[in-house]
Amino acid sequence: MTSFRTKSFAECTFSRHLLLRRWQTTSYQTGWRFHADWFLPEVRTVVTSLAASASVPAPAAKSLGAARARNGVSIGETMTDFRALFSAAERTLDVDALQSAAEGWAEVAETAPPISCTDVYTGLATQAHFQRRIHEVSSMGTGPDCPGAQAMAIISIAGPRDSRSHCWTLLARLGETVKGQLHGTGAMAMYQNSAVHVLFPFSESNLCRLMECKAALEALGDGALGPARLRFYPLSSAAAAVAAATATAAQDSSCETK
Repeated sequence: MTSFRTKSFAECTFSRHLLLRRWQTTSYQTGWRFHADWFLPEVRTVVTSLAASASVPAPAAKSLGAARARNGVSIGETMTDFRALFSAAERTLDVDALQSAAEGWAEVAETAPPISCTDVYTGLATQAHFQRRIHEVSSMGTGPDCPGAQAMAIISIAGPRDSRSHCWTLLARLGETVKGQLHGTGAMAMYQNSAVHVLFPFSESNLCRLMECKAALEALGDGALGPARLRFYPLSSAAAAVAAATATAAQDSSCETK
């Protein structure tokens, strides 16, 4: 005699969690560009539906497509990601659900206002604008002979001590400081999660300017943002070794505040 039973809450939770991780991994492998912006509340809703009933209701799929559009994800990337879900679940693609996701994306894309390029708190670039610029630079290529080689720097600052985020007045001063320190360098900066991300033309002088920027940030608010840590991520292979050597030498002597 065959016995059937309903899955326990723990089993259902594990199943959803496993599918979520598999979907995320598969999506990354099939071309999702920016890992940090993949997860959304709508993702969990879709996973829960597929894990529980082996299908994705049209409203859930449509909501996910709409959310992707609001976050600046292209229709191609949205559909590839949705296909990755069914691949991760080892199920045949639900074409109706995919169409619902595309419809949700299209409805938002047609009516949504243009995404602002400037963060209201810091005056620096928004995450979406900064990521688009990274993608543009990556698409153009930054080979060893490229005169416009770009690099990434991240200045990690001390997190807020008594609240979930720094006060808006300090963030405004942070933005003004970064823009002032990097003026004329051709750099673009974004603030996120207690860190200033900077995309800049690779040069020794710009490395020095970034170190001066780090020092200026540490001095803000009676040291509220210090100690800060500066890391470099060259976007061209030829710049990697040079960046490490230049940064070390600059820290020792050549980047004195003028």
